[in-house]
Amino acid sequence: MSACNLKNFFKRMFTKGEKPATGEPVRQFIEFDKNLIDKNAIKVVSIIHKAGYEVYLVGGCVRDLLLDLKPKDFDIATNAKPEQVNKLFKRSRLIGRRFRLVHVLFSARDFLEVATFRSGKVQTAKNGVIVRDNHYGRIEDDVMRRDFNINALYYDLQKKEVIDYVGGLKDIAAGEIHMIGNAKKRFAEDPVRMIRAIRFAEKLGSEMSEEIKTAIFKQAHLLGNISSARLYEECIKLFQNEYSFAVYEQLEEYGLLKYLFKQTHKNDFIKKACNNTSERIKLGKPVTPAFLFAVFLWQAQNERFALIKRKQRSFHLAQLQACDEAIVNQIKQVSMPRYLTSKIKDVWMMQSKLEKIQPKKVQSLLDNRSFRMAYDFLLLRSQSINPELKKAVDFWTKAQE
Repeated sequence: MSACNLKNFFKRMFTKGEKPATGEPVRQFIEFDKNLIDKNAIKVVSIIHKAGYEVYLVGGCVRDLLLDLKPKDFDIATNAKPEQVNKLFKRSRLIGRRFRLVHVLFSARDFLEVATFRSGKVQTAKNGVIVRDNHYGRIEDDVMRRDFNINALYYDLQKKEVIDYVGGLKDIAAGEIHMIGNAKKRFAEDPVRMIRAIRFAEKLGSEMSEEIKTAIFKQAHLLGNISSARLYEECIKLFQNEYSFAVYEQLEEYGLLKYLFKQTHKNDFIKKACNNTSERIKLGKPVTPAFLFAVFLWQAQNERFALIKRKQRSFHLAQLQACDEAIVNQIKQVSMPRYLTSKIKDVWMMQSKLEKIQPKKVQSLLDNRSFRMAYDFLLLRSQSINPELKKAVDFWTKAQE
C-alpha cells in the first residue's frame, strides 16, 4: 500500500466514524510485495510463530514497506524471551548486557536481530538520559518506548496485517513526524533521537512536528553527552544516502552539526562531495565514510598545517602533524576506526603530490592503493573551492587512460 492509498484509507475510515476504541490499535490488512521482504526475515518469523510465540516485523522496515521502499534492515519483535529464541536457532547468539537480544546468523556479516517486547519502564540519570531499560513487557508496552509514530508499526506476516497503536499510518499518509510522548523528555532520554528525526524527515520528505522542532532547538547541546563511538554509526547513516547535503544543512540549521563536526564549516566542497556521494549511491557505486570525513575535516587540516608550518621546517612532518591534530580533535566528538583515519591521512597527504605533477613519480602514485580516492578528492576540489587545480586534474585523468 502506497502513501497515496494510505491517505484514501484514512479518509474513508474517519469520514465514516470508524475510529478504533481508545487504546485499541488500527489493524489494516496489507499484502506487501514479497520481493521487498528479506527471505531470512520471513524464515525467522515463521519459526518463532510455529513455536507458539507472538512475533512481528517492526519499526523502519514496516514504514519503508508502506512507502514501497526496499528496507535495508529488518527488525523482529516477539514475546518470547531471548533464551527461548536462542534455542530455536542453531546459528544464533545472545548479545547485550543491559537488555539481551538475539542475533540469528546466516553468514559472517548477515544476521537478523530479534528483540523481546520491553515494558517501557526506564531508569534515568539526573540529566534524564536512560541508563536502564531492561524489563520485558507486552506489545502494548513495547510500542510506547519507541521514538516516532512512523517507527512504531508492527506487521503480522501470517495475517498480513499492520498494527498501529499510535497513529503511525496516519502520519505516513500525511507526511508528518510526531514523537511518541513528550518530545523534550524523549530527547533528554536519548539525544540521538534528534538527529534521527532530521534524517527521517529528509529521507521520507516529511515534516517534523512543531513540538519536535522546538525541542531540538532548545536541546541540541544534549547531543554532546553521547559517546563518540555511538555517534560514528549514526554519522554513517546521516550522510551515506541519497539526501546527504539536505541532512547536512538541516543539522546546521538546528544547531546539531557542531556537536558532530565542530571543525567543519559549510562550503562548496562539502556540498559537492555530499551530492557526489548521493549520486554514487543512486547509481549503485560504492561509497566509504572515509571520503566524506576527509572532506569535512579538510579545512581544519589546512588551518592546522598553516600554523604548524611556521615552526616546523619539514613540509612532510608539518603535514603529518596537521593530519593527526585534525583527526584527534574529531575523534573527541565522533570516533573513527583506525583503518578509516589511515585512509583519510593517505588522501590528504597525496593532495600535494598530485598537485605538483612530478613525471618520475607518476607511476608510483598511480599504483598507490589510495590513488583513486585521492584523485576523486582532487577532482571535487577543482570543481568547487580550487578551480586552479583543473590542469592537474586533466593530467591525472589522462594518466589513467
